[in-house]
Amino acid sequence: MTTGIIFGKTEAGRAEMAGRSYKLSALQRRVLILVDGQKTVNALGAFVRVGELDAVLDHLLHEGLIESTVISTSLQAPAAPGFSAAELTQAPRPATSPQEFVKVRQHASDFVREQLGAAGEPICAAIDRCDSPFELRKMLRGVEIFVGQRLSAETAQMFARHFGALLL
Repeated sequence: MTTGIIFGKTEAGRAEMAGRSYKLSALQRRVLILVDGQKTVNALGAFVRVGELDAVLDHLLHEGLIESTVISTSLQAPAAPGFSAAELTQAPRPATSPQEFVKVRQHASDFVREQLGAAGEPICAAIDRCDSPFELRKMLRGVEIFVGQRLSAETAQMFARHFGALLL
């Protein structure tokens, strides 16, 4: 699937959102919710696991729930393996820029070190070994659980929201 294509919901897609008449999987429904006529296929990829998006979009297209609204937008090549391609007009962000990613990775490691002290050192080392936003998101899911067990559910939620938003 071309990464610069933008999809919007059809009338059938909007009806599905209102009435849940189709038997969509949770993943298919989530992608249908995210399709808004503004996000590119590249942007939608941040919300699903690697390799899942094409099949979901193909299914939604086949069912007539979404349609292409824009043929394609210009995207730069990904900066490195595991990074998203950036739109030409987009400012660098952790998901598209290795330099910005390094800052967020360090910020996550510093947060764990501050909150957990010496108990967090093995986690900080694991965070520091992450080479891409995808790897860091995966790692931070486990860190969120650990932080929730050691500190509080509120701190874990704040941690997940903050770093999750930075890596999209």
